[in-house]
Amino acid sequence: MSGITRALSSFALVTALFAAAPAAASTGSPSASAAMPAAAKPHAGVPEPKTKWDPIPYGKGRKRQMANYSNRHYGKRTWRLTDPDVIVLHYTATSTYSPVFNTFASNAPSLGEKPGVCSQFVVEKDGTIHQLTRLYVRCRHTVGLNHRAIGIEMVQESMSGKHSADKAILGRKAQIRAATRLTAWLKQKYGIGMKDVIGHAMANDSPKFKDLEGWKNDHVDWLGGDVRKFRKIVSNVIHGHR
Repeated sequence: MSGITRALSSFALVTALFAAAPAAASTGSPSASAAMPAAAKPHAGVPEPKTKWDPIPYGKGRKRQMANYSNRHYGKRTWRLTDPDVIVLHYTATSTYSPVFNTFASNAPSLGEKPGVCSQFVVEKDGTIHQLTRLYVRCRHTVGLNHRAIGIEMVQESMSGKHSADKAILGRKAQIRAATRLTAWLKQKYGIGMKDVIGHAMANDSPKFKDLEGWKNDHVDWLGGDVRKFRKIVSNVIHGHR
């Protein structure tokens, strides 16, 4: 064996010994484990909030109506909500949850068309979160965005002042805590940008707004300034779980 050959053989032996070192560490021996730095645990992020499953009737007939509505207003016949990228905030203009459920369940025509209105979630004043449809189901809650938005209704009466109803919700600890945690979880789950957490009153100005029939929203729930306060709380929730 030449000197070059012997040198190469020695180098190969040393390389093999070093290559075997990780395998030895994986055997679980105390000395090997002590030499390996502890791996950082991946962060779970915002946990899914507790919700009450309270489904409205959404059978084949309503799905067909939603598909037809989607075709007229968005150009594609489907009832499914795929990859939502907007969250729209609403308030119910009621003092309790029951009338909201009854309205959504009735499937009564809205603006002369079926299906009737609904949203995926309703948050009560005491912080109870009701989920009324699966997340992959479209609801009519916001003209121009139903094909890409999740709707969150918050139980709150209409009030005389322009911002009064929004401020009442923002000041109601249990409700705002539940609503912002739900929003933070949905935002995280679907990768939704903070600028796409909007109020119903902001929908017409969304760059993602689309309605082939030329419809517009005329609602005043959750004005821009109040939504910015809501977003700040959502941001604090997210930062608190990093």
